[in-house]
Amino acid sequence: MRFACPWEAIDRFQNLVEFRSFERWIAGQVSAGMARQVPVGQAYTGHALTQAEVIEVWYMHVMSREIWRLVWPEPPFDGVVQRIP
Repeated sequence: MRFACPWEAIDRFQNLVEFRSFERWIAGQVSAGMARQVPVGQAYTGHALTQAEVIEVWYMHVMSREIWRLVWPEPPFDGVVQRIP
């Protein structure tokens, strides 16, 4: 049986407080066994920064097996959370 992933994409973090809140939330998901970190595949390229300037982590939602990327904000880039198709 395939489960739907309840996570939602974030097109940009409004501020550092929102990003830190998301970091705590995803860490809780991992701690609870709802998610796990997986290796980054194709790196995010939807920004003008170089690969060395961004931090990217991928997570798998365990129940749905969907993979999501988290790209840290690095001004002027506001960061993203998005499902990997």
